[in-house]
Amino acid sequence: MLRKQYTITTEKQFTSLKKIVNDFICGQKGMGMVNIFVAHTTCGIKVMEGEILLLSDVNTYLEKTWPEKGDYRHDIIGIRDVPINERINGFSHMRQLFFANEVNIPTQDGEMLLGKWQDVFLIEFDPIRDRQVIVTYWQ
Repeated sequence: MLRKQYTITTEKQFTSLKKIVNDFICGQKGMGMVNIFVAHTTCGIKVMEGEILLLSDVNTYLEKTWPEKGDYRHDIIGIRDVPINERINGFSHMRQLFFANEVNIPTQDGEMLLGKWQDVFLIEFDPIRDRQVIVTYWQ
């Protein structure tokens, strides 16, 4: 089993992890499995198409369903046991609930067995931040 932790600075909402993962498993022979896990509660991991208008549709759906300026109890900092400068990000937590924080992808000879249009994305629901992504490979 191989494991590596990456720090990814999310400069946009959708960050492709395909190159990072393929570079990590490059040179492995035979069949295997790779797990991509994000250790945070306000972002997710998803296999999907990276077409720009689809990504825009996803963002539109998220904003309509859980608007940033919504009414979230999580944002009532005064009654929570958290620092006063805690992020106001109830919307981010709600969005993440409908996305996984990990995905398993089969591999063959050092490549993920993704479909023609598939990519694996780190999806950010909070502003730009450093995120810890753990990639684990096994045969």
